[in-house]
Amino acid sequence: MSLRSKPHRPPSLNPMSKRRILFVAEAFAFPSGGISVIYQHAATLAKNGFRASVALATRPERDFYGIDVPLTLHGGRLTVEPGDIWVIPEGFSTYVEALRQAPVRKLMFCQNQYYIPFPSNPGGGAHELGVDGFIASSHSVQQFFADVYGLTDIPIIPCAVDPQRFKPAPNKKLQVACMPRKLGDYAAFVQATLRRMHPRHADVPWVAIQGGTQQEAAASLGESAVFLSLSHKESFGLPPLEAMAAGCLVAGFHGDGGREYMGDANGWWADTGDWRACVKGLAAALDLCKADPPASASIRQAMAATVARYSPSRMEEALLEFWRAEIERI
Repeated sequence: MSLRSKPHRPPSLNPMSKRRILFVAEAFAFPSGGISVIYQHAATLAKNGFRASVALATRPERDFYGIDVPLTLHGGRLTVEPGDIWVIPEGFSTYVEALRQAPVRKLMFCQNQYYIPFPSNPGGGAHELGVDGFIASSHSVQQFFADVYGLTDIPIIPCAVDPQRFKPAPNKKLQVACMPRKLGDYAAFVQATLRRMHPRHADVPWVAIQGGTQQEAAASLGESAVFLSLSHKESFGLPPLEAMAAGCLVAGFHGDGGREYMGDANGWWADTGDWRACVKGLAAALDLCKADPPASASIRQAMAATVARYSPSRMEEALLEFWRAEIERI
């Protein structure tokens, strides 16, 4: 990956457009929740007058997210301008190295601490990872940097769920939806174990959500009564929250970071590897779906309250507050 510099040009009179903000991403051939969040951030900033875009080597062959966002296509040759701010996801070390000597500010937007590369020169704080600062997407990420790097001032831009996209269908189906990308074998194991231990649910259909667009995933969640959480090594875990927004009762693994919003009131949660608790919770969710409708009123109220804490407006407020201060940094 090569690097080029553009000559300096006078800043715009609009303070929000003085400096470019480039969110590094990849045009993956599969949908990614992390990439979707990056698109949301860039699109929101652009809508509010910032010079924000998503930097990609090539244009994606398929649009998984349906988000109108400016793209900067660099073809593997990064062009920098004085005053640039490059936002690099954790694990994208190629971009960190390519920009290491560039006269730009580099921020790591960390959405999963489990993917952070640990260099061999500990003790350097942000510069140890080749960047000038960090942005966290969750309390789990923020706590990681405090515990491991001693950094206690990492800002959080909270995750958000769009209630216009993730919403219940008019007619729910008694079926279990899941996203088996990370724990596909475990999903099959839980399904088989549920049918063996709770034969009253043996005929409940299962729907695997994978490889489609975000709109298709939202539709599948919207028509499903129950969602099996297969969260694993997560800093937050959006799918269970999206399932709540879509009106699913949710059971399964918290994946560590999901404990930020998961509790006894809004679902049935299990520690990683605790298949007994997972199967027991899934059976309880299905039992509740088969009971009289009022039986689920309390948990549905708790789900709605949980989803409301992660609204697009809350995310936008935090995002704009952070970047209005950051863009004026000298």
